[in-house]
Amino acid sequence: MSEKRNTSNQHNKKRRKKKSNPKKVLLGCLIAIFAVGIIIFAVDNMIGSMFNTGEKIPENIKTAEEVKDDVVNILICGLDYEQGRSGYMADVIVYVTMDVKGKTIKALQIPRDTYVGEPSVTGKINGVYQAGKEKDSILNVITTLNERFGLSVDHYVTLDMEAFIKIVDGIDYGLPMYVPYPVKTKDKNGKEHTVIAEPGTYNIGGETAEAIVRNRNYSGSDMQRLEVQGYFYAAVIKYFKELGISDTLKILPRYTPYITTDMHWSRMASIAATAMNIKYEDMALIKPGVRGVIVRDQNLLEIPQDEWLQIINDNFRPHQKPVEKLNIDPIKGEITKDYGQTPISVTNIGELLSKSE
Repeated sequence: MSEKRNTSNQHNKKRRKKKSNPKKVLLGCLIAIFAVGIIIFAVDNMIGSMFNTGEKIPENIKTAEEVKDDVVNILICGLDYEQGRSGYMADVIVYVTMDVKGKTIKALQIPRDTYVGEPSVTGKINGVYQAGKEKDSILNVITTLNERFGLSVDHYVTLDMEAFIKIVDGIDYGLPMYVPYPVKTKDKNGKEHTVIAEPGTYNIGGETAEAIVRNRNYSGSDMQRLEVQGYFYAAVIKYFKELGISDTLKILPRYTPYITTDMHWSRMASIAATAMNIKYEDMALIKPGVRGVIVRDQNLLEIPQDEWLQIINDNFRPHQKPVEKLNIDPIKGEITKDYGQTPISVTNIGELLSKSE
């Protein structure tokens, strides 16, 4: 009996030895959680510091609370600086609506010479960037789009034009792109240089991409410029879509010095992942109709308000109340030349890519 009792006691002691201290377990868990938290914080800061962080957008300009999970509106601006200018101008303006619920993307190309009046000195929308009252210049453009066109803006991305060069130069063998018109540029002495001699598909490098995007010598002026830019956007979208979200994030640090945004990197990744699952045929590019005129030796583009109002309500305010009226100033001064009105153009990325192929 005593021998059995001793054996039983030994087992009980072993069991007691195996019992863990709850306080020590809790402490260990807390230390592990704290360590993981530090790692996440460090990684978050490291990735976040790659981007130039801009001012936050006022809440009253953003998409209505009740539909914010169904749609996201993003303003993308390419900033251009040239000798003789006092600062940057938003010479590429694209307003993008991603309908998460409907699985579509629609992009409105806004011509840089579009007349909006104040606060731009020239009256053109590209001059609003540096002429408004906001400390962060992009908010001047955002406020103008909201007040004049009734467009909500949830996020913005601005790119220095240098980014176009870097993006394309980072692509092996160049970016395959269809160029619908010859591209000729002029240097500061007025001498003409041929960049693209005839329409066709080319593997373009960074400097050629910059010339294509910035060129002001197309025969159809701003509207042909927008058309050519559309083919460039299509080529870039295809490249990154085929590359995939994980590989895109790996090479993103190459371009971040030239990008400013209000978005957290995780938000950008989420939006990009959603966009990559949308078909090319469901990505629409809209070039609005405008009336070209010359006032005081300036090329201006006047907005046909009824047409623009319909474009905005039909395409860029899904799940939201329609805008009833645009708030656009009439052009001031004598019109010395009238080029007439260009028609609206709606195409999708799939159609643009088919020409490239």
